[in-house]
Parts: sequence; C-alpha cells; structure tokens
Amino acid sequence: MLKRISKLSLRVRTLLFFALLAICITIVMFLTFYFAYGHIQTHNDPATTLFLFGIGASLGSLFCIIAIGLLFDMNVASPIQGLIRDIQTILHSNRDHSIEVSTGRYLDHLPETVRDLARQYRKQRVEVDKAIASATAKTSEQKKTLETVLKDLFEGVIICNLNNQVLLYNQRALSLLHVSGDIGLGRSLFSVIDRPPLMHSLRRLRNRLAENRHINHPEGLSTSFVCATCDGRYTLEAHMTLILDQDENIPTSYVLTFEDVTEELTALGKRDHLLRETTEGLRQPIANLRAAAEMLYNSDDMSKEMSMRFQDVLLNESQKLSQTLDGLAQEYHGLATTHWPMADIYSANLLSLVSLRLSDEKNINAMMTGIPCWLHGDSHSLLLAMDQIVHNIHQATGAENFDLQTVNRDNRVHIDIIWEGAPLSSSEIDSWLDINLKESIGGMSLRDILEHHRCEMWSENTDEHHARLRLPMLSAHRPIADRTSEDLPARPEFYDFGLLNKTSPLSSELGNRPLSELSFVIFDTETTGLKPSEGDEIIAIAGVRILNGRILTGESFARMVNPNRKIPKSSIKFHGITDEMVKDKPPAQIVLPQFQEFVDDAVLVAHNAAFDMKFLELKKDDCGLSFDHPVLDTLLLSVILHDHTDQHSLDDIAKRFGIEIEGRHTAIGDALVTAGIFLRMVPMLKARGIETLNDAIEASKKIVEVRAQQAEF
Repeated sequence: MLKRISKLSLRVRTLLFFALLAICITIVMFLTFYFAYGHIQTHNDPATTLFLFGIGASLGSLFCIIAIGLLFDMNVASPIQGLIRDIQTILHSNRDHSIEVSTGRYLDHLPETVRDLARQYRKQRVEVDKAIASATAKTSEQKKTLETVLKDLFEGVIICNLNNQVLLYNQRALSLLHVSGDIGLGRSLFSVIDRPPLMHSLRRLRNRLAENRHINHPEGLSTSFVCATCDGRYTLEAHMTLILDQDENIPTSYVLTFEDVTEELTALGKRDHLLRETTEGLRQPIANLRAAAEMLYNSDDMSKEMSMRFQDVLLNESQKLSQTLDGLAQEYHGLATTHWPMADIYSANLLSLVSLRLSDEKNINAMMTGIPCWLHGDSHSLLLAMDQIVHNIHQATGAENFDLQTVNRDNRVHIDIIWEGAPLSSSEIDSWLDINLKESIGGMSLRDILEHHRCEMWSENTDEHHARLRLPMLSAHRPIADRTSEDLPARPEFYDFGLLNKTSPLSSELGNRPLSELSFVIFDTETTGLKPSEGDEIIAIAGVRILNGRILTGESFARMVNPNRKIPKSSIKFHGITDEMVKDKPPAQIVLPQFQEFVDDAVLVAHNAAFDMKFLELKKDDCGLSFDHPVLDTLLLSVILHDHTDQHSLDDIAKRFGIEIEGRHTAIGDALVTAGIFLRMVPMLKARGIETLNDAIEASKKIVEVRAQQAEF
C-alpha cells in the first residue's frame, strides 16, 4: 500500500490527505447522529442529547484534524522545511553539504531534483571560483606590471578627473614635483602645478573633441605644453591625453605625463647668454679690424707689393672671421629654439583663444579673419605674446579694433595683427621686447618667446588706411593627411539652369553695389549622396562671412544634421561623416532656420552652387522657409575668368590661386577654401569689367546659357 502511495504524484498525495480528513469527519458526524437518534428514542430528552452528542462530534472532528495535520506535517511540511534548510546551508555556509532525500519519500521527485540542483550548483561554483581566481591572478599580475611600469617610468604620471582632482599618480611624479609625502588622492592638481597652461591645454583638447577634429588630427586627443610647479621653481614639459567613456563620446578624465626640464632650460639659457655675449662682444672688434684693413689697404707708406700682400691677408682674414661670426650667430639663433617644447597648432584655435582673452577688455575688439592654417609653436606662450602685443599696439596707437589672421607664404606662416592707422617704428617695437609676461613660465620676456619661435616681428602698411604687425612662424611639422583630396573624385558639376531665376528680384541699390562692398556668406553642404531629388539629404552645412573684403573666420556657422536615414558607405569616403556622428544631431527642420538667420540679408556664394541650393530648395516646405537670396557660383566665375581650361573643380581653382586646402570635403573646410578663392576672384572680375553684383549675375547667366546649349547636344 505504501509503495503504491509513494508512486503517486505530490498533488495526488496532497489531495488524499484532505480526502482522508473529509472522510474521517464524515464518519464522526454520521456516528454521532446515529447514536444520538437512538438515545433520543430511549430517553425522550432531545435537547440534552443533541448538546452532549454535538460536543462529542466536535471533539471527534478536532481529533481527526489534528491527527491528519500531524500526519501531513510529518510526511510533507517537515521534509520540505528540511530541504529549505539544506538549500540555505549550501547557499550561505557549506556548498558541499549533502541533501537528505530519505525523509521526503512522499514528496515525489522534489528531494532528488533539489539534490541534483545542489550538485549542479556546486559544479558551477567550482568553475566560477576557478574563473575568478584566474581573473584575479591575471588582474593582480597586470596591476603588478602596471605598478612596475609606473614605478620605473622616467616621466611622472598623474590621472585626474575633469574637476582636476587627482585619481592616480606614481612615485616619479612626487619626485619631479618635489612633494614630500603624498599628493593626496582627491586633491586638486593645482595645489602642485600652475593652473593657466594646464587649463589652456585641456580647453584645446575638449574643443578638438567637440568639433570631431581629433578623428583626423595627427595627435588625436593629446597635446604637449610647458608648465611650472605652483612655486615657480621648476619647469615641466607635459603631455596631456583625454580619456573618454565607453562610447568614446564624453571625456571623463585625463592623463598627464611630465618631466622636469628646469636644468635643461637653465643650461640652455646660460648657453644662449654666453653665445649672445660672444656674438655681440666680437662684432665691434671685427668691424674695427675690417676698417683698419681697409685703411691699410689705402695707405701709401709701405711698398706697394708688401702693402698689397698685407692688405690682402688682413682683408681675407677679417672676411673669414666675419663669416664665422655670422654663422655662429645663425647657429645661436637655432639653438635658442631647439629644446623648447612645441607642437603643431591650428591657427583658428590659437586666434580664437586670443580673441576670447581680449574680449574681456572694454576698449579692445579682436576679430579672427582669413583662412586658418597650421603652424608650429608653443600655443600658451604665443597666446600670452599676442595678448601683450595687441595691448602695446592699443597703447601706442589708440586703435581699438584688430583683425587677427594667418597667411601661409614662403614656407612660413605669418600671423598678422591688423589695425586702422599707421605702422609702428622699429624702435617702438624693440622697446617691447624686454617686457616680462606675467603668466609666462619663469617670467619669460617677449624677446624670449620670439626667439624660441625663431621669429622677428616688424610693422608695415597693408594699404593706405591700415597697418599690420607681422610675426613669421614655423610651418607645421605634421605629416600630410592620409586621405588627401587627390585620392577622392571631385563632386560632379551640377546644373539647375533655372537657379538664378528663382531668387528674389534685386533692388537697384543692391544690384549696383560693387562686389568689394557687399556682405557675403560662403557656404557648403555635405550630403548622403549626389541625387537630392531621389532622397539624398543634408548631413552637414557650414558658412563663413565675408565683409569689406575680409574673411571673418570668427563669424562662422557649422552644424551637423541628422538625415533620418542611413549614410551610404560610398559617400562616407568623401566626407568621413558616419551614422554614429549624426545620430544625436538635430534634423534639417531645426538647423536650416538657424542657417537662414545666420545668412540674414547677405549674398550667398558657393562652389557648384546649384547642387547645394537644390537641397535647400527641396527643404523649403518642411522647414517653412525659402532661400531667395542672390547667389554667386565660384565654378561659373572660374569659367568666366579662366575660359582657357576646363579644370574648374575646387581643388584645381585653389591650386591656381595658391590657396592651401585644409579640411577638404568637410563643410567648413570647403567653405573657407571657397571664401579664399572668391576673394581672389573679385579684383580679377573687376579687371574684366565685372564690378557690381548685377554684372556678376549677368555674366554667370551667360555661362549657364552656354552650358545649357552644350547640354542639348
């Protein structure tokens, strides 16, 4: 019987317990009523009989419930409770504890299942423990290796969060910073290192990341700079690298590596001083020697033959000595810059920081103009030098408005500071050279900074109303980018022959104004493809303003646009913009109204303008706006000016005009190149008799008509 019951399922056994309880209670009630009925028949006292037998029935039922309950507890509840305690023991105390299954013989396969589960758990725990032990050992080994590497590094290493709180450092950092004890985790880095150069470099890297320039930048998210300890006693050459989050979008911290260059720079300074004294001290004796030789050469006291020999010797030797001195001076000039840490700098970043620094001044306004280019130097010291120079010019001339621009010429990059007025004298400029700059490392003077950059500044006229101070800098050392414009096919010419007729009618006042007096916005777009009517979309748009013949680099517009569609791989090779880069950007419905506000009432200029204007036209209903501005196309203007050739791509025209291409196939890069081309075209158009906006539009229409006729054949 028990064997039969043990084969039944747990649910059936539970049902049998309650069925047995019901049967027992039913039997008790039946017997109670049966004997109560017989007692009433013999004693004729129903009330007393029912009361007594009712109590008996209740007690009998209670007995059955208790008995069945004890039986249920013994065979079901207690074994389950035992299994629970065994499981808890395995989980929390002893994973090797064995499950007792004999007490749960009426629980179907539950005890065996729990036992198998416990065995599997033990097996998995053993494997997990082995994996953890292996990973821990590997991590410990890597940590030990990292500690050894950091310990043996010659450079100091400090890792900080973006609040400049120290997260990690090595012992070498303590030694180089001359800190006794510990720097202290969580403490500000500025308790040991000077603030301005570090914040300047951090701002440069964050700007580079925000503008996605780090992708093609040769240094990525790293930069080098010079700083000092807080007490100014030690000079450090530092290298900073941003650390990004897992998605590589947001900066979380940065690594600072540095070494002490105090003694090196001090020795260099002493050597420079010695060389300077040598060159300056010998210059006068040599001049006297040459003068004496020349006098002797003209003397008649000696015999002619002896006099000529002697004179030849003196003259030749003095010339050799003079040449040696010139070579020594040139070598000294090179030594002065050899050991000062420098890096390649994008002029737009440097000049924008100078403009930002000067914006705090009430009476000085600096505007960045021209086409940006790369130069080689120390960004922070150049920032301080230019700030000091602008203030000096302001004090000397009273000028309040300055243009800051760079010009790439003769293997040098010239930084020009332009103002309205007369040029400065050499004596005025020389009087500034020994001014010590407050925030410079070691109290450097303007002369020191210029000598480090092999730079001699001068002032000259730019036109009859303006003057400039020119700083010739070293060209960038960076390698040519892997992805050059020659590797990519040029964008095909795109003609919409009704383009020039879709703009609003020109007022006579605007149409008759000379091109040199108009305000222009030179713009460019990057798109998912070359077929706007077949669903291709804008993914980037940029513009730069031209006013009074100047490219206002500081007044630029550059936005990425979410096209709400995939960007084909075939177009990514042109512009390098991926789906990841635009997924969080606003759509055209938001960006294009912003661009229209930037344009205001300016004349639009683009290269192959019909292509870009077609995209803008197709978006007018979605955006609720219309770009009906006058439009000039540098492609058409190039055909007018250079009708002898069919090479009118942006690269070909830039090469003809000697304009350096930077950031090709990016919206802002192409806009800046187009702006430079357009400015070169204006005087050439004037020489052709095309002086006003009406003249330029009419000439362009004729080219369009010719191209339309050619397209029909």
